[in-house]
Amino acid sequence: MGEMVKQALLPATASKKDKQSWFPPMLVWSVPEVLKWVLRTAIVAAVAVGISDVTPTPCSQTSKFFQCPNLTPEQAVEANFFMDGFLWITVPQAAAAVVGLLLPHRCARSRWYLAFLAIVSATVSHYMVARGSFVFIAANPGDIAYDILTGGGSVYLLTADLLAILSLLVGGAE
Repeated sequence: MGEMVKQALLPATASKKDKQSWFPPMLVWSVPEVLKWVLRTAIVAAVAVGISDVTPTPCSQTSKFFQCPNLTPEQAVEANFFMDGFLWITVPQAAAAVVGLLLPHRCARSRWYLAFLAIVSATVSHYMVARGSFVFIAANPGDIAYDILTGGGSVYLLTADLLAILSLLVGGAE
């Protein structure tokens, strides 16, 4: 009788499928999906920076969409810090994603580590973009279109990044 009680109290061994049952399966990304998400965001960042460097942005104080911010010297230093940090963090993000996608499936643990490095780098870079954008919002609170686009974009990117981190932690190496 005592042996049956012990067996009833011991936890059952769970398979990998049972391990994910508490987390909705449609929200769990695989390691390659996380790597593809990170690589896509790095490519979009590179294209956006390239376009913004090549084309002049028309801004005026009377425009509803592109108002020039009046940054104080402190705000300019803070905005430059966050945007430079974003650019520097995007490089290891893209490199880890590319190497992780190129590794064969037999290197599952290495792919998982690279995916984790890439998604943490992406989260930090998206946080830096959000902080830099909030400096511009504080400098020019009247530009409602910029406020909505940057706020919504930052929430979307950071939510997807945190979902990817949770997916890696829940799913483990494949």
